[in-house]
Amino acid sequence: MIQEVTPKLAVIIINHHHGDMLKRAVESIMNSSYDKPYQVFVINNLKDDATKKWLTQAFPDIELIENDKPKGFASNNNQIIAEHADFDYYLLVNPDATCLSGMLSQLIVVMEDNPKIGVAGPRLINPDGTVQPSRRRFASFLVLLVRALHIDVLFKGLAVVDHYLMNDVEFNDIAEVDWITGAVMILRKKALEDAGLFDERFFMYFEDEDLCCRMWQQGWKVCYLNAAVAYHEHIAEGRKKILSKANFHHIGSAFKMLLKYQGRIVRCYDKGAVKRVPLSTGK
Repeated sequence: MIQEVTPKLAVIIINHHHGDMLKRAVESIMNSSYDKPYQVFVINNLKDDATKKWLTQAFPDIELIENDKPKGFASNNNQIIAEHADFDYYLLVNPDATCLSGMLSQLIVVMEDNPKIGVAGPRLINPDGTVQPSRRRFASFLVLLVRALHIDVLFKGLAVVDHYLMNDVEFNDIAEVDWITGAVMILRKKALEDAGLFDERFFMYFEDEDLCCRMWQQGWKVCYLNAAVAYHEHIAEGRKKILSKANFHHIGSAFKMLLKYQGRIVRCYDKGAVKRVPLSTGK
């Protein structure tokens, strides 16, 4: 008799004094309907005794990592993935995200049924119930310029930005997309072995787009799953506060993307060997 092997899942959450938001994120994972084994890692990117005490009392099985000094999104996630390489999948969850019941199971089923998917993400919902454009096309030079300089904040409904955010597409099931944001994303270990981990030159922002680009280049698919859902409060300090440190990181990372891809990000998957075939929803 052949014994069924359960996919091993690691969940990674980075905390930066997020307080009650982090608690909701952790509880949504720990109280989910997912009934297979998984391990949750919480990284205190800054010293946070209150979170440490709460986690120790509420969820002692969670592995807590406390940084001596703050690290970027890429470095924090890479640390867990590199030091815990025995997992099949890594689910990255922002502390301002709340995963709805069934989300984990739906993501895992789709990844298992479609072995060429390297990255997948759920539908993200704003607190008011509207859908966030978390699935996007690769950025053109113009889009990077408009977004980095916040021109789209002053002038709403720009056609080039709507195209970038895929506002012209209606999503009903599972769909291939250029890239998904790192607010909630699941990564396949085998795909990471081909494409590499996050580029740590991006301290904050664009490391998710860059990774998805490299996935396509190595023949892996990036997909958006409409049926899997998470609420996302979307702090987005770099987008909302022009003079914030986060915004300077956003601008810096935009120019790093331009330099890395020589201004041709929109053609990320030109060299990819991926074959476009129908996707299975696991139904």
